[in-house]
Amino acid sequence: MILFFVAAVALASASASAEPTALPAGHPHVGGGATQQPAQQQQQFFRAPPDTADEDTSLPPGSIRVELRDPFNAVIANHAVDLGAINQSVAKGESRKHFSLDTDALGMATFADLEVAANIAYRVSVHEGAAAFGARPFQLPHDHGMHVVLHVYPPTSDFRGNTIATRGEVDIEVKDDRVQFVERYQVFNGAPVAWVPNDLVLALPAEFTALSSMQQMSDVGVDTVENRGARLHGTFPPGETTVGFSWQLPFSPGDGVIDLDVGLLPNMDQVLIGAAAAPGMKLSVTGFKEATAQTNEEGMHFLVTGKKLPQGEASPRKIHITLSDLPTPGPTRSIATAIAAVGIAFALYLATRQRITRSSKAAQKRDRTRILDEVEGLEQAHARGEVGPKTYERARRDLVDELASLLATSK
Repeated sequence: MILFFVAAVALASASASAEPTALPAGHPHVGGGATQQPAQQQQQFFRAPPDTADEDTSLPPGSIRVELRDPFNAVIANHAVDLGAINQSVAKGESRKHFSLDTDALGMATFADLEVAANIAYRVSVHEGAAAFGARPFQLPHDHGMHVVLHVYPPTSDFRGNTIATRGEVDIEVKDDRVQFVERYQVFNGAPVAWVPNDLVLALPAEFTALSSMQQMSDVGVDTVENRGARLHGTFPPGETTVGFSWQLPFSPGDGVIDLDVGLLPNMDQVLIGAAAAPGMKLSVTGFKEATAQTNEEGMHFLVTGKKLPQGEASPRKIHITLSDLPTPGPTRSIATAIAAVGIAFALYLATRQRITRSSKAAQKRDRTRILDEVEGLEQAHARGEVGPKTYERARRDLVDELASLLATSK
């Protein structure tokens, strides 16, 4: 799968003064440099003071001192601070504890007598209205404490004119009977506030499936809204925040064409689209330049296009994407599926006829049960559409081989 197209070739559709953007590893080189802020933010961009979590030799072991500050580094008194502890134990699994304190007149709260161990991680967090702020997780040192400085910003659901801008990237890959989409958005917040989306849904085709938000340390992500799309949630503080998610669209290989609309965030500064390309396949996006063909170092072929919006131009809330001249499957898939089905039936037939010695009977029975359970689970996942034909056939073949090997050794 291509990972998040950020291709400077897309900027060929914009002016020569457009900012270059970095390419991911493995993508064909098309020029460009490091990611920069959108043009409309370069004049007045609030620079957020850094949050820190550092060891402090002046603090006793098992202690965490938290200092809360506002956007301009003034202390915040009488504000609740939460501390989460995660204990990872091989014997007992994962357990969590929560502690809470209020800051004093100096904006500080000190947690004391905490457990110190290599398998325990701590994270400081604060809520301000609908917004949530957190320091990076850390472990306590054995001979002193930690000092955390965390900044808190007033929340808003408004884009506040030109102080918040976004960039979008859509990565597409056709897989058997479904199309995989990966979307990533960069939100550039140039105001001393935290943007918290309020029921902001990125529209997707009504038949979309398997929406999954990409894991990250913050509360930023998306939720599924049936038949509508992906609802954005979380806190976007000053600076740059990335949110990503994937989803799938059912596809009939015989159609040869995929035609759909994909929703975008407001205030888009740049939109980039990329697709893994089979021979002869075409990618077109309404209002974008013609897609260009690229090849990476591994010989994978891509189609890439993009659009940079001039300052002051209203950004679209959706784009129309068309993939055409898609390859159609031949008879190989049906033949392979039939052969695999016969293979499993034969393996199950053999399983009823094997003579297993008494000394290894219990272990072999457990292995056989496990394999058959995996076969059943694979069949159910395939029936639900969670596993594509190629993955299904490969996994089933591996299970048949494993079962045949087990039965061969039990003679």
